[in-house]
Amino acid sequence: MKFSSDVEMRRVSREAQEFFEKVLYDEEPLFVRDEATLWGVWMGDVDEVLERCSNYYGVPVSFEESQQPLWKLLRMLNEKRTAAQSQI
Repeated sequence: MKFSSDVEMRRVSREAQEFFEKVLYDEEPLFVRDEATLWGVWMGDVDEVLERCSNYYGVPVSFEESQQPLWKLLRMLNEKRTAAQSQI
C-alpha cells in the first residue's frame, strides 16, 4: 500500500507533536499526508478547534487560515506566536 507524501509534515514533526498534544489532544492520527488540512484530522466543532488554536498559540486563527495544508498552518501558527511574543 502506497501512502501520499508526508515530506513537509516530517519537516514540522516537532510542531505537529506539540499541536496534537496541546490542541488536538483528543485525536491521534496515525499518518498525516502533506495535503491534509486541519479538517482531515479533526472531526469536532469548527469553532471549538479554532478557539483551542487561538488560546494555545495566543493569536487569532481564522477559518480561512485553517483550510491550508496542516504543515503550513503549523508553521504559520508558530510564526505568529513568535512574532506576538517578541512584541511583548
